[in-house]
Amino acid sequence: MGLESYELGEEMGVAGPSTLYRGQNAILGSEVMVRRLTIDATRAENVHDTFFREQRLAASLRHPNIQRAIDVFEADGYLWSVHEYREGRLTHDSIGEHGAMQVAEAARLGAQVADALAHMHSQGYVHGKLAPWGIIVDERGVPLIINLVKAADLAAGTWPLRDVVLGLSAFSAPEEFRGEKPTDDSDVYALAGTIFYWLTSHFPRGGATPEEALERAREGAPLEDLTTLRPDVSPVLARRVMRALSEDPSKRQGNAAAFGALLQEIHQRQAAEIPSGFQTGAQLHPAGCAREVTILGRHGVGAFGVVLRAQDPVCGSDLAVKALKPEHRDDHNAHERFLREARAMQQIDHQNVVGIKGVGEENGTPYAVMNFINGPDLGTLLLREGALPADRAAHIGAGIARGLAAIHAEGIVHRDLKPHNILVAEGDRPVIADFGIARQDKTTRLTMTGQLAGTPLYMAPEQFEGDDPTPAVDLYALGTILYELMTGNVPFPDGDTLSTITAIRTKPHPKLPEDVPTLLRSVTDQLLAKDPAERPTDALEVADVLEGLAATTP
Repeated sequence: MGLESYELGEEMGVAGPSTLYRGQNAILGSEVMVRRLTIDATRAENVHDTFFREQRLAASLRHPNIQRAIDVFEADGYLWSVHEYREGRLTHDSIGEHGAMQVAEAARLGAQVADALAHMHSQGYVHGKLAPWGIIVDERGVPLIINLVKAADLAAGTWPLRDVVLGLSAFSAPEEFRGEKPTDDSDVYALAGTIFYWLTSHFPRGGATPEEALERAREGAPLEDLTTLRPDVSPVLARRVMRALSEDPSKRQGNAAAFGALLQEIHQRQAAEIPSGFQTGAQLHPAGCAREVTILGRHGVGAFGVVLRAQDPVCGSDLAVKALKPEHRDDHNAHERFLREARAMQQIDHQNVVGIKGVGEENGTPYAVMNFINGPDLGTLLLREGALPADRAAHIGAGIARGLAAIHAEGIVHRDLKPHNILVAEGDRPVIADFGIARQDKTTRLTMTGQLAGTPLYMAPEQFEGDDPTPAVDLYALGTILYELMTGNVPFPDGDTLSTITAIRTKPHPKLPEDVPTLLRSVTDQLLAKDPAERPTDALEVADVLEGLAATTP
């Protein structure tokens, strides 16, 4: 058939010399996607041969994640190919408009693209040109590889390739910049780089534009750190992506099929953490909220709850939804603990305590809608930066102390204060979150017998004795956090749980360095006193002292 057999509709996008159109088969009436290629003699010795080779390959591979050709012809000075219609967007454009993907979504798409690459490799083909602008995600969420021109020329034995066909980009493997022919390992590198971009919206070796990123890749600039750019990526995924971006192909450890299997496992694991009714796009109607909220995707996870990013669809403000994980939905105690956390937090309106907008249940799963804090937790900040200057440590410590004062004023003891339960908002404003084991006065203890209620490294000596917790245990935890802010480590970092508990109960904490201001050392020492009676009695007094220190410390 020819161009007269198709009616062209709206333009769907541009990818290099190709323009994509929505179209219709004039005879059958079915929707199709039509690709128009500008004829450029610099692309190959014979641009026609190259184009038709590509379409023959696209027609023969027959994989659900590789765009299939159903017709090909030349007309009006262009080359045309016709494909099954899939309404969608290039992943590069989606990232540009909406920002980085959720980890589960990037893993899902990556697993399917990896499966398509493994299919090509099993038949002796190398793609050689994978990049975010060569992958469309259709309306059903299915990724499609759309450009096979380089694969077709490589399969035909054409080497070396002309520059335009070679198509080097920031996602090309280092060996290609050395003039070597791409291999299966090169595709694994490009896949890892693409996933890196999906997760961070950054090119693997930096650069503000594709052109700048290409130059940095050509020069062998160092890789950016995935965990710094995206702290919520699991260590397993981060290590695998960074390993696949190794300069040496032999160190990339695994083929596309193995990479895809890991990505699929990560997707399934994260999808399993999301309760029924909390999937992306779901709408919730919590009590206390004036309007419904829309789920945007998974943000993070803890021992009992999963945190989802959400939005108020009317004003567009970002929110966070914390829901009990599915594995605990039949645990009555966990259900009660979760509701107690939400209700305890809902009583407090303070800039250093995460604010609760509403509480509800969906399909038997309790949840809370909270302010979204756009920043890392304090534990991640310490991992990135190490020990902080004294004035900055005092400033953050003062904010934590003021948050504790607001909590204690409501008769609540947090009991599990630690860096990973403190979010850091703009301006180094600490925000206390995660009241998973918070306890109000005169409430029934829900912790099971024999379990530690807290994290041993930050627990006060009396917590190991089984005494009822008082605000003094939170002040001891604040002292441990201050110590860590100034030294980069907790007072008793080494050993197993039993030796840590023994040290906290019986050993004096190591002295802070002499370069720490005297008053700051004194406050920290008081907070770390073994006897709760020797600690400060009021978090507000601690906050005032720390704020004064922050203002006067050089």
